[in-house]
Amino acid sequence: MPLTATQLSDLPRTLEGLCERLRASDPDIVAIVQFGSSVYAPDLACDVDLLVITQRRKDYGVYLDATLGAPCHVDVVPIETSRGKMEPHLALGVRTVSRLLWGDREAVERMVTGVPVPTFNEARRLLENGAVYMQNAHAETDRVRREGHYRTAFNTLFDAARLAAMCYLDTEETRWGELRRQLPAPFDERFRDIINALHGDIFYGGVLPLLDIDTEFQIWRDRVLQFINDLETAA
Repeated sequence: MPLTATQLSDLPRTLEGLCERLRASDPDIVAIVQFGSSVYAPDLACDVDLLVITQRRKDYGVYLDATLGAPCHVDVVPIETSRGKMEPHLALGVRTVSRLLWGDREAVERMVTGVPVPTFNEARRLLENGAVYMQNAHAETDRVRREGHYRTAFNTLFDAARLAAMCYLDTEETRWGELRRQLPAPFDERFRDIINALHGDIFYGGVLPLLDIDTEFQIWRDRVLQFINDLETAA
């Protein structure tokens, strides 16, 4: 279930308490970062994702115990500073939209800077993630949650196009406006159309297709796949 209105209004206090308990449980923590849907789409989020960067990673149960009693589900991803870099998919999520809740911002930057640029194949794999969200939507009986899955499915197609643009430009830049500015014609206009429809109208605006949503999803999936393939050919 998505976070309730009460959980959303209490979220700042919840996060403050979580930071205090996590730091008490692991004194070696250097930074705590909120990332994922609770940052970029809180009205659709079902849980809160926290990245914990620590000098010495403890048993996962330590972090799990620190979240017990929270008014919503909390996922904690603990990473040790000696690891050097995050996995590309996690680093992309943190670089794109995240919020430093406590600690050393530079420690976070060191973990996400220099992570390899996504590949075209990684962009294509995201298309399959979108299909999974569509399946989840069809199986969901709650209307609000079902619409959330639909919106996330279309937004995943947008993310696939963004990864392809990053790969074409060979850049760690994740801001879609800057990526569009750097893309040559006609890719810049094609990317603009993808942004406006999938990320703007459907995901943020909540304007779902009025007719056959599966057909509309397949049309946009094919369109984004062609965009990815054309960028790879031109690279």
